[in-house]
Amino acid sequence: MLGPAPSGDMTEEERALIERRRLVRLVSVVLVLLCTVFLAVMAGCMIALWDTGKSSNDLFAVINGTYVYARTQDELERRVTEPEETPAEDPSEDEGSSQEEPEGEGDGLSVVNEVAAGDGDGEKPAEEIAGDNSESGIASVEDAGYNTEAGLISGPNINVYVDPNVNYPLPFSEVDESYFEDALFIGDSRLQGFGMYSGMPGTFYAATGFQLSRYDSMEVVVTDSGKVPITQAMPYDSFTKIYIKVGLNEMGGNENAFLSKYAELITWLRECEPRAIIYIHGLLPVTASKSSSDKVHNNTNVNARNESLKKLAMEQRAYYLDVGSALAGADGSLPAEMAADGIHLKAQYMDIWKQYLLSHAIVIE
Repeated sequence: MLGPAPSGDMTEEERALIERRRLVRLVSVVLVLLCTVFLAVMAGCMIALWDTGKSSNDLFAVINGTYVYARTQDELERRVTEPEETPAEDPSEDEGSSQEEPEGEGDGLSVVNEVAAGDGDGEKPAEEIAGDNSESGIASVEDAGYNTEAGLISGPNINVYVDPNVNYPLPFSEVDESYFEDALFIGDSRLQGFGMYSGMPGTFYAATGFQLSRYDSMEVVVTDSGKVPITQAMPYDSFTKIYIKVGLNEMGGNENAFLSKYAELITWLRECEPRAIIYIHGLLPVTASKSSSDKVHNNTNVNARNESLKKLAMEQRAYYLDVGSALAGADGSLPAEMAADGIHLKAQYMDIWKQYLLSHAIVIE
């Protein structure tokens, strides 16, 4: 197969040529065998990755050692965020916990029809204000990700923080804007507009149409790898205040299911952010015109839902914020000039909301 052996009657040059040819054939055979083995191994790896649902990136991560590091960090985070004791029964599994679709005029809230930035010629269309939700609509949203700093773990023990509500309830105090630098705001299109036009510092996880029933699946937060739900974006122990403003999109649905999901969200947030003070925003009123024409999104229903939120806040040792009282007129409705669509606050009135938060803050000494 490698050619005839040199005979005695050949010249030295002919023998050398035959030897070189034999060597080339031998090297070629060895290379073919090595390539065959390599291709077989790679094919086996690809099949194994396909069977286990992994990607080639996982394989490279194993080879260079980053996979083990990532798994170690995941385990550390799991120990931090998941208590060892048996978790409480999920309230969302109770009978009737599925959120019903709101009734009324196509709910009127899943898309912002108008969030005016001013009166007359100064008004801006919704596309300029709320966007299409592809960027969450908030320029100040910080890149989210997992906080895997080793400092979160001290030897075999997890850092233990004093319960921020140990002396609950504390009186409200007045603060400056620096108080909100490590605050997180979670909410719907009204909060989205507040984040855009109030100038308030902080991190905003807010989006048009945000609902509690989808808090763990709705893609809200913009990250380097695309939009993700807040449950995937939340860093550990990074916020000391969390403001939640949701509920108008879920008017007309099952109130018990709504409140149960709200309590579930608060429980999860406290596991992620053990030092955070939780604030529950009351629903803002709508204009008198909107209230009289909408069977679902009217001030009678808003006031009833707010009473339930006040009770929930006390049960959860959270702080209820009655921002609507600072915005409402004498009749309890949102003044007509404040909202072009009867619901969403115009930009120039965001400062009223902001001043309310600045004068209703909890300061832990």
